[in-house]
Amino acid sequence: MICLTLNTTFFDINQMETEFAKKIKQYRAERKLTMEQLGLKAGCSKSYISQLERGLTLPSLSMLARLADAFDISVSVLFNDLENKDKRNWHLRKAARRKIVYPDGKVLTELLTTAMFQKKMEPIISIIEPGGTSDISGMLSHPTGSEEFVLVMKGEIDFEINKKHVTLREGDTTYFNGDLPHRWANNGTGTAEILFVFTPPIW
Repeated sequence: MICLTLNTTFFDINQMETEFAKKIKQYRAERKLTMEQLGLKAGCSKSYISQLERGLTLPSLSMLARLADAFDISVSVLFNDLENKDKRNWHLRKAARRKIVYPDGKVLTELLTTAMFQKKMEPIISIIEPGGTSDISGMLSHPTGSEEFVLVMKGEIDFEINKKHVTLREGDTTYFNGDLPHRWANNGTGTAEILFVFTPPIW
């Protein structure tokens, strides 16, 4: 089952599309944007926005980032209101980690902090099954001034950063400017576990 998980709550793909459609409509209405205006800000067509709002499709990871940027919100808010406003939460038990399973079902990401957007960096662990990728439709790019650190905890992952390719294996790391176009994929036969650290938080 393809799902989005938040703690121990599971949503099937139809419910996920319905909830996402409501959020797109809500944020567009709050900002008094037409579908055409939102499409221009996010780099997509009016008809694509219409499909999203009718729950007919889910966006790719890069489109999620562009929609969040168009609304001036975090990506996680588009999934659900993940931000925890309690600044006293200085620790997080493993069992309490919030989790996101992406639409293809091959990437599960665990959020390693609470109140992530009150912090200056954001660590996450992604568990990537064979064939899992950052985005099949294109490259990722984060805001100017952002930085990204990667540690391979298990398995291997192929990275393309600014047109340069590298295969990272267990124990390998990379550190690069987040605004460089990049993507990753698990082209191997085993599961990969990757620690990503972003500064500032980009999810």
